[in-house]
Amino acid sequence: MAKWTVESLLETDPQDFEVLLSRLFSKMGYHTELTQYSRDKGVDLVIRIENFGLVHTWNVQAKRYSDPVGVKDIREYSSIRYRDHVDGVIIVASSSFTKEAMEEAAQHNLKLIDGYLLSEMLNHYLPDECASTRLEHANSSSSKQEENKGGAILKRGEQVLANETVILGKEKILITITNRNIFLKKESSGLFSKRSDIEERIELKELLGMHCEHGRMILVTGNKKLKLYPLSSRKLQAIEKIMESIRPEYVRGEHLILSSRNGTELTLLTNKRLVVLDISGNSELDIPNKKIVGVEIKRGFLKKEQLIVSEDSDNMKKHPLIVENPARWKEFIEQCVRTV
Repeated sequence: MAKWTVESLLETDPQDFEVLLSRLFSKMGYHTELTQYSRDKGVDLVIRIENFGLVHTWNVQAKRYSDPVGVKDIREYSSIRYRDHVDGVIIVASSSFTKEAMEEAAQHNLKLIDGYLLSEMLNHYLPDECASTRLEHANSSSSKQEENKGGAILKRGEQVLANETVILGKEKILITITNRNIFLKKESSGLFSKRSDIEERIELKELLGMHCEHGRMILVTGNKKLKLYPLSSRKLQAIEKIMESIRPEYVRGEHLILSSRNGTELTLLTNKRLVVLDISGNSELDIPNKKIVGVEIKRGFLKKEQLIVSEDSDNMKKHPLIVENPARWKEFIEQCVRTV
């Protein structure tokens, strides 16, 4: 009989990994609830157990990583317990945790389950699911590797996660999301057939993140110069969920931490800089985090709060920013500056 191993966990699709954890905790006697993706909640699964009127609730974060989970991820979820008023937070990883991550988790009473412990738990509670999961993965991978999605030749190990029609700006396009790339394609009709032509390919390593609003998503990509892709669709929630599932693929370099839109201006905070762009992608402000020396909140016109960011350049500059929840921005900017 096939057994669960760290290798088999890494072969599991990120979304299936969350479902697998739900089945595991359900088998252990918990009531489980897979959460809908929300860009600021940071919870994949809620588990609850009740005995004789005593209820215990835990938030679970799934990390289908190949590299060890570091202290940064632990700090990101250390406040969830108090925010959601639950009994604790469990972080489940397919890999391992660094020493610093384990020490940080101990300080905040976070429970950690690494890939080796998870494998043992699965072999005990769900031993029969390993063989079926591997078979489904093999069949899915082989069929997808043979496909040529509208001219997009997939590389070995590359899998299509979604094909959706969206509006980019004012133009209708087809977006194909794989575990390595995002393809933007236009559909055109010939005399006897339709075809999809690839207009652009975005490697996941170029993706910084996404700004999400009701009915709209803005993909943020680039290196020194950032580029925006404003998308709208009726199925954005499903796309958001898939984008979150592949987040480990693009958070290794510069990545988006916070975003806020004010009219045509988009303010972005990454782990490396603070940027203000207009929706067309023209940069209005770009400050490296290491040059930020102060952040304060002041009441502006009509008593609306403004975020004032002080930049240490040739001459000290103060930049007023209008963002949602200035206090939250102040907190996150200060955290980013401290970790530079």
